[in-house]
Amino acid sequence: MTTKRTRRTVLAASGSLTMLGLAGCFGGDEEHVAVESFELVDPETGDSLATVADDRWEGGPLLVPLEGTLSVGARAEDADGELALGGDEPYRLGAVPAEDGDDPVAIEPREDRLDLIGRATGETRIVAELWDGDRFGWDSPELAVEVVDDFEDAANHRDTGTR
Repeated sequence: MTTKRTRRTVLAASGSLTMLGLAGCFGGDEEHVAVESFELVDPETGDSLATVADDRWEGGPLLVPLEGTLSVGARAEDADGELALGGDEPYRLGAVPAEDGDDPVAIEPREDRLDLIGRATGETRIVAELWDGDRFGWDSPELAVEVVDDFEDAANHRDTGTR
């Protein structure tokens, strides 16, 4: 009887440890890049579109044209200075919808930017991410994005009239 109890104990313990290990692999990503400033920018002009301030965004919502594309780049800094993003650089920009479901915006990562593609009019929220190679590095607060039929690019630029 002691042998059976020991086997059960070992099997239960090893099963619990396995589940804990899997939870660590598939569970919530932990940030390992200490981002001190983060800003989404127009990749063509470098103009600021939205900036993370504490736990929220200043600027936005980002307006995306229906059946069109809004390209966004990023500038990020840690305690040592600017983080090199895109191409052959160590960090890359990513983004995901804040919630699962039918999203009016498709997100397509490029080497040095994200393309937000308007699929249907409506509002959603996205979370910008920084990746260190294939390792998750940091994620932003949720950012409002709105797909609009009547699009004016200037509305996304903070110094020319963000809504």
